[in-house]
Amino acid sequence: MTVGADMEGFAACNSDSSDEAAAEVPRGARRSSSRVARYAVGGALGVGVALCVLGVRASSGPSRAQGGFDPSGTVVFNADGQASVAAALKTATDTEMQGYQGVLKPAEDTHDGNPCGSDEELHAGLCYQKCSLLTSGQYQVRQSAFACCETMSCPPFKFFGKKCCKTTFGMCTGHDIAGMREGTKICPHKPGACLADEEMYLDVCYMKCSLLTQGKYPHRTASATCCKTTGMACLAEDGASDGFNGQSITHPTLAVGGGCGDQSNTTHCKPHVPQQSVTEA
Repeated sequence: MTVGADMEGFAACNSDSSDEAAAEVPRGARRSSSRVARYAVGGALGVGVALCVLGVRASSGPSRAQGGFDPSGTVVFNADGQASVAAALKTATDTEMQGYQGVLKPAEDTHDGNPCGSDEELHAGLCYQKCSLLTSGQYQVRQSAFACCETMSCPPFKFFGKKCCKTTFGMCTGHDIAGMREGTKICPHKPGACLADEEMYLDVCYMKCSLLTQGKYPHRTASATCCKTTGMACLAEDGASDGFNGQSITHPTLAVGGGCGDQSNTTHCKPHVPQQSVTEA
C-alpha cells in the first residue's frame, strides 16, 4: 500500500464525512452551541478517517492467511502438537479403563484424632502443612495461617530479643499451604485427603495428570486441563500456532477422579472433595 493510495483513502473518507457533518449542523445556532458542534464534528471526522484508513489497508494489504494466520480467527494447530495431544488423550482413556495398579488409600493413622492428612494439622477448620515440617521442628505450634511459633502464647511479631515465631505472608504459599502430599503450593483445604492416585486442585480431588498422561503433561492447571509446565504457556493448547506456543491439553477426559476400575463405592472415579473416611475412622 503506497502513501498516495493512503492519501486517496483519506480524501475520500474526509469528503464524505465532511458533507454529512456539515448538513447536520443547524444554521443560525448560538455561538457556544456552534463551538460544541464543531468539536463534535472534529471528533467524528477523526474517528471516521481512522476507520477508513484501516478499511483501506485491510482491503489492499496482505491477508492474514498469507501471513500464516487463519482469516476466520480460529487458532491454527501444527501436526506435532496435535499428535502429542491425541496420544495423551488415548493414554488418559486407557488409564481410566485399566485403573490404578497401586494402593489407592493413602497411608494414614485413622485413629489419631487428626481428620487431615498425616503431614497436615487442623487449624480453624482447614488442613495445613504441619508447622513442625515447615520449620524443621523449630516452630511446632501453628498460631494462624501465616505464623508458626514455639508456643501458643508467643507474640507473632517481636521487634527486640529472640523471636519465638516465624511468620510468612501470602495466599497458598509460605506457611499458608496444604500438605505437600496433596501437591506443591496447594491452598489449605477442608478435612480429609485425596487418594494415592489423585491430586488436589481448588479443594477438589482429581486423578493425577502425571498418571493420566504418563508424565507428558504432569501439571494440573484447571479441572480439565493438564500442562507440560506452569505459567502463561498453559493458557494455549499444545501445538497452537500464531505465536502462542501452547503447552497444555484440555479435554473432559482429564476431569476425572481416582480409583477407576476397582468397583468400590469409596473410590468412585469422579472428582470429589477430600474424604475424611481415609484419614479418620
